[in-house]
Amino acid sequence: MLPAVMIFASGGGGESEGWLGRWLLSYDFGLSIWSIITFFVVLAVLRWKAWGPLTAALDAREKSIKESLEAADRAKADADKVSQDYDEMIRKARIEAQEIVAEAKKAGEKVKNDIEAKASSQADVIVQQAKVQIENEKTAALKEIKTLVVDFSLDVAGKLIEKNLDADDNHKFVEQTLTKFEG
Repeated sequence: MLPAVMIFASGGGGESEGWLGRWLLSYDFGLSIWSIITFFVVLAVLRWKAWGPLTAALDAREKSIKESLEAADRAKADADKVSQDYDEMIRKARIEAQEIVAEAKKAGEKVKNDIEAKASSQADVIVQQAKVQIENEKTAALKEIKTLVVDFSLDVAGKLIEKNLDADDNHKFVEQTLTKFEG
């Protein structure tokens, strides 16, 4: 089977040369000039009506893409800066929290030491007061004992004088009086 171009070129197969063959093989100088003129006219019209707006649209699209890329870069830079600022804020917050905890521990230790010092001071005051009270009680007890001894001595002396006994009787009398106070 012959291709379709061959059939048309041969004029259906019967003629040796058909209209397509003549057209393709013949050269016409005027037609060539008009073809070149038409090509440049169409080229000028396309440049004037199509390529100008087309290149302007492509330039605008290129500019829009560049601006979008620049905006994306700026947005990325801003996001990186915000992220760094956020990380810095978190780092500072952690440091500040550690400082607050340290200060709280220090303040707690100070309060503890103050309470211990105050308690120790109060305990010293209470011990001092107890010593004073004990000394007062001791003095009062000694005074009372002296009074009792004086009373006892006067009582014994009075009884001795009343009875004016001999030495054995005096000795027995003192022992009886002492056993009376012991019991």
